[in-house]
Amino acid sequence: MDDMKKVGNHSCNDGVLLRMGLNDNKAGMQGLNKDKINKIIMEATKGSRFYENELKKDQQVNQRIEKMMQLKEKITTQQLLKAQLQVDKLVIELEQSRNLSSTIVHIDMDAFYAAVEMRDNPELKEKPIAVGSMSMLSTSNYHARRFGVRAAMPGFIAKKLCPHLTIVPLNFEKYGKVSKEVREILTEYDPNFMPMGLDEAYLNITEHLEERLNWPEEKRKFFFNTESSTEKDKDDINMSAKYNEDGYSSSPVLFEDNTPLMDDHPEQRDQSVENSVVFGTSAEEVVKEIRFRIEQKTQLTASAGIAPNTMLAKMCSDRNKPNGQCRIAPERQAVLDFIKDLPIRKVPGIGKVTEKMLKALGIVTCSELYQQRALLSLLFSEASWRNFLDISLGLGSTHLEKDGERKSMSTERTFSEINKAEEQYSLCQELCRDLAQDLQKEGLKGKTVTLKLKNVNFEVKTRASTVLSSVSTEEEIFAVAKDLLATEIDSVAPHPLRIRLMGVRVSGFLSEEEKKYQQKSITSFLKAGKENGFLRLQPGKSNQEYFTKNSEASPRGSFFDKKRAARQLNSENLSPNETVGGLSRRQQCTNLPQGTKRSGLTTSQSVSKKAKPCNSNHTIETFFK
Repeated sequence: MDDMKKVGNHSCNDGVLLRMGLNDNKAGMQGLNKDKINKIIMEATKGSRFYENELKKDQQVNQRIEKMMQLKEKITTQQLLKAQLQVDKLVIELEQSRNLSSTIVHIDMDAFYAAVEMRDNPELKEKPIAVGSMSMLSTSNYHARRFGVRAAMPGFIAKKLCPHLTIVPLNFEKYGKVSKEVREILTEYDPNFMPMGLDEAYLNITEHLEERLNWPEEKRKFFFNTESSTEKDKDDINMSAKYNEDGYSSSPVLFEDNTPLMDDHPEQRDQSVENSVVFGTSAEEVVKEIRFRIEQKTQLTASAGIAPNTMLAKMCSDRNKPNGQCRIAPERQAVLDFIKDLPIRKVPGIGKVTEKMLKALGIVTCSELYQQRALLSLLFSEASWRNFLDISLGLGSTHLEKDGERKSMSTERTFSEINKAEEQYSLCQELCRDLAQDLQKEGLKGKTVTLKLKNVNFEVKTRASTVLSSVSTEEEIFAVAKDLLATEIDSVAPHPLRIRLMGVRVSGFLSEEEKKYQQKSITSFLKAGKENGFLRLQPGKSNQEYFTKNSEASPRGSFFDKKRAARQLNSENLSPNETVGGLSRRQQCTNLPQGTKRSGLTTSQSVSKKAKPCNSNHTIETFFK
């Protein structure tokens, strides 16, 4: 009996570790001592609410696997053969429609938030650092990753893995400015490029490549920027213009793959060696040019993937991280060779739950997805098994969603516990303000407002409300979101609502035709509704009192900035040795940072999905998602 209990506990721990432990498929996490890191993670979390929630989720997944295996046992040989014929017929159709004519590029800034902080504070360059808070990290640099520290990990666990880790608070205003600089470059290569957050984007450079063939060399020449560089940077830049004995670039900044900087123009070499680089006309050269320009403008590096579709481009950009690029030739066999031995967890959209379910069927690589295609069609929904089939064949979208095709736009923050209603309303209003600015930049209006909350037990709840007229302004969105928040606060009364994440999403965007005929504003609608008791009132206050108080007492500064300023007044007596990464120990345990913010969009057609969909930046929602 005791042995059975030990086996059960061991199985339970294995399941939780799959959810929480080291994912060595991520860039910079290869070759680490997985057992040691996982042991530290288990010891740091066991008995916590976080651990208990992960345990509950794992049990739910195990129940799904058990039902799946029971269904598998009932499948007859005849059913399997019939399914094989049907799926193989679909494979033929998919192969006939395979599109290899597009050149899709995925640009991914390397450890973006951390890289910006290291650039602005050179003292951090050789140290393991992470950006975020003790509650949750948004990213880590490659020094920290060698200790197992990564994005979507609580900071207190990261500190156990790397005691000398420096945690830097988030600064989205700064990251947004750098992102804008990068986007200004990208739009020159594809005006309709698709950003996926502050640090990622997809481009279709097919048309650019055709135009580029007729460009004179002068149009493909770029000069090194030495004005804003430090002396060390200048030395590096000078080195980057030099060639080795084989005539290849020896730049420590770019071109690690040792490819020529110029295409068959040796007569131009002397001119370029001094202070400029001439790029060629191939897809690889275009992407090098993009990465070079990004590095020269921002002093940050980017990795890139070049492939016939978005899914492959996304996986390619991860192949030579950091500061590298990879290309899959636009040939069927090249695609299949790239895919066949790829671990399923490397595929965008396959997370830890799907990975565990597929592993239960003995599927670990993409080629095994193909081998088991008939069985998968009998065990999973049509949408799921067809997605698995597309993955196994290396098929993906070549269509980049335009703004008008977005299904939703959202923003959210992760923080330490907030349990006061006044602070929750204030944060909600700030999120509505940020979201309204994003919506208005894109000229979007939607009819459905969704409020997302994660409580201190890591349980996620969403509440949505659809209104008659579309919303886009801060006041319009907040009027609906406030009502949803009030409902949630009331549902746990008289106890406080204890949350660690809040998000607001607007969806149900108007089409161009609907925009033409829209006449009634949500503001007038809500005013009329308020007179009839439509809006939910904050306990003990009228809506007018609440809005008046908020408009008078709430300056435009960030909610988290105010909290940080208040804590600063309480921590002035702490000695210097009680601080780490600019935050006091008290702050690290109770810190309400600027917040882990993610602005996102849900597309109508699946492109490479990440844990953080979206416009999105690095999207941090759950630990090791």
